Amino acid sequence: MGRYKYLLMALVVACLIVSGLLLADFVYPLKQPRHSQDFASVVLDRQGEPLRAFADSNGVWRYEVSLDEVSPLYLDALIGYEDQYFYQHIGVNPFSLIRAGWQYLNEGRIISGGSTLTMQVARILYPHPRTVAGKGQQVLRALQLEWHLSKQEILELYLNYAPFGGTLEGVQAASLQYLHKPASALRYSEAALLAVLPQAPSRLRPDRHPERAEKARNKVLERLLVQQRWSQTVVDAAKQEHIAVWPLVAPMDAPLLSRRLHRDAAAERVIPSTLDLSLQQSFADRIKAYTSTLDGSLSAAALVVDNRSHQVLAYVGSADFLDNQRAGHVDMVTAIRSPGSTLKPFLFALALDENLIHSESLLADVPRVTHTYRPGNFSQGFSGPVSASEALTRSLNLPFVQLIEAYGAQSFVNKLQHVGMGLTIPEGDANPAIILGGAGFSLEKLVATYSAFANQGVVYPLSYQPFKGRVVGRQLMSPEAAWVTWKVLNGVKLPRNLRYGISRQNLPAIGWKTGTSWNYRDVWAVGVSQEYTLGVWLGRPDGKPMEKTMGSLLAGPLLFSLFDQLNTTGEAIVQPGSVSEQTICWPDGRGADLVAPENCHSKRVAYVINQSTPRTLQPGYQWGQTSPQFFKPEVSYLINPSNHQRVTRACDKHAIAQTAYLWPNALEPWVKPAQRKYAQLPRFDAGCNMILQENSPLRITGINQGQVYYVLDHKAVTLKVRVEGAAGALYWYLNGKLQETRQRELHLQLDTRQPYELYVQDKTGANGRVAFEIL
Repeated sequence: MGRYKYLLMALVVACLIVSGLLLADFVYPLKQPRHSQDFASVVLDRQGEPLRAFADSNGVWRYEVSLDEVSPLYLDALIGYEDQYFYQHIGVNPFSLIRAGWQYLNEGRIISGGSTLTMQVARILYPHPRTVAGKGQQVLRALQLEWHLSKQEILELYLNYAPFGGTLEGVQAASLQYLHKPASALRYSEAALLAVLPQAPSRLRPDRHPERAEKARNKVLERLLVQQRWSQTVVDAAKQEHIAVWPLVAPMDAPLLSRRLHRDAAAERVIPSTLDLSLQQSFADRIKAYTSTLDGSLSAAALVVDNRSHQVLAYVGSADFLDNQRAGHVDMVTAIRSPGSTLKPFLFALALDENLIHSESLLADVPRVTHTYRPGNFSQGFSGPVSASEALTRSLNLPFVQLIEAYGAQSFVNKLQHVGMGLTIPEGDANPAIILGGAGFSLEKLVATYSAFANQGVVYPLSYQPFKGRVVGRQLMSPEAAWVTWKVLNGVKLPRNLRYGISRQNLPAIGWKTGTSWNYRDVWAVGVSQEYTLGVWLGRPDGKPMEKTMGSLLAGPLLFSLFDQLNTTGEAIVQPGSVSEQTICWPDGRGADLVAPENCHSKRVAYVINQSTPRTLQPGYQWGQTSPQFFKPEVSYLINPSNHQRVTRACDKHAIAQTAYLWPNALEPWVKPAQRKYAQLPRFDAGCNMILQENSPLRITGINQGQVYYVLDHKAVTLKVRVEGAAGALYWYLNGKLQETRQRELHLQLDTRQPYELYVQDKTGANGRVAFEIL
């Protein structure tokens, strides 16, 4: 009977205890942490290294991590050192509490703690004073945690909220900050170090007290050896490692891309990226050093993509993120700016595909006096007849205006839009000015589009985050046109500081192009190798003009300096089998096998696609025509067989037909005298006086061709020149600059010692040219 009495009493006591716990659980419910608000975000590079971190609302660096994202070595060390019976107890280990209490009574101080991992989680989530009442609260919360959560969930709370010194909480934040690696990659010694830090995070901070931290770490290693969790060999090797950690400084690499990725994925706590931290830091350092010697308000940006994976490896959005004078917070990778001449290679390639040109097609670098739109060249002056490849490598404006008129400005805009690289055009008006920079484009789009030259003409979207699927691109140009264009760009002269002391054969095969926007607001340089596409921009973020400078002088050296940081094989892009070299003839434009030898005034070797050699485009092609016009050099005429002068059939029924091969009228001033129109076509027979005599070429008087004027310092040369044989209003150009007068007489007052070129054209297209120099 007495035995049952004691059992009943025990049952009553147990019921009271359970009832008390249930009541306590009801009155003081367990509140879970707000995971969505409690964690910082971190952007990682391709190897898991932190690039930039964004603290939580309280300024705490805490990165969410799950159990399977933490090294098993750390879990082993943590449980072995802190709570080896974690998976067996119910949140409280009475034997540990009794042992700790007895030691405290005997020694008068704390010898060992009696808290389990669950109790430590309870103290982290519900801080309490170090009193008996506080300990009771901790025990109650620990029991609640075990009641409501699984062991894995409790352990994950510890992994994410344990203090590690300063504003660091959680093992992932500690690993990234102290060791610059994720918690999944911890070694034995590192795992033991991080296991002990929460015991006294301020006193054991390894960046401030490395000796204390090392001593505490070794204590963990010894305990794990006693428990036979780790072997003697492992422990001895781990003890030999000295504490070496990074100071607690928030990472700030690729700050602008990190900001962009964090903004686009605000709910993500760990944001992976494709960047290479080492390359990113190298690029950022070089750009900062390069711009430090320039005007204090200039910024710079650079972007490099792996042509094979389409992943961005380095993203420098400004010269210095923390430099307010340079507006370092403005991301110039995505900024819409005038691209200058950097769009020309795309038009060149598209014109190849349309069979408008081959690489050596004859284009006209001459004044355009028949339109209200009068573009000029940065170099000033005109070159007359130039090949398409020469126009591209020298970045001549006028030949590309001729080319975009033939291809169609709207067609060009539509092509870029189709591949996702649309231009920003003022008022949406697609006109020829876009090929000279009269539209908006970004460095991001420019690099993506240029990479098509290394990807058989396909434009792929850039990847900033790892993507396991297949990246789908769109065809902008044929593989053949892409290669020919790249090959031509590979021949662009190197920046001046790279032309001496090094053989070009020792440099990687890079096709590159520069650009300068109107009024020198932006300078660009973009380079393409087989493996990488790299673009740079320099200018003022507020859009104010810079001092006169060209892309080749300012952006070009920076481009090659950054290319030097890339691990490239230097191999050239493979030439397609359908591209071949063929001799072509000027002024016709076709292959030499299609032109009679006497009519082949100038031979050139061109890259052609599928053996096709289109004729020369008509230099006078007008806007609004439905199709491009090709120039036909053959001119048929009749001569009087007795005096060999020109006649018409109405004048002479016995006239003989003849054919001459002429150059376009606009190019006459640059053609050899024997090949000019007046030298090849005889004059009309005086007997056919109903035929108006054609004007001879315009003749400029007052200056002789090649004349040199010598002047004293501070003295100006006054020249009076006239033109003979002109009809109607005249257009005078001095070194490419249109003069105000439209009269036959021009007065010049020149005081600059340099070469000069004077060009004149009348309303019929007749023209003349004379070159002279002042010394």
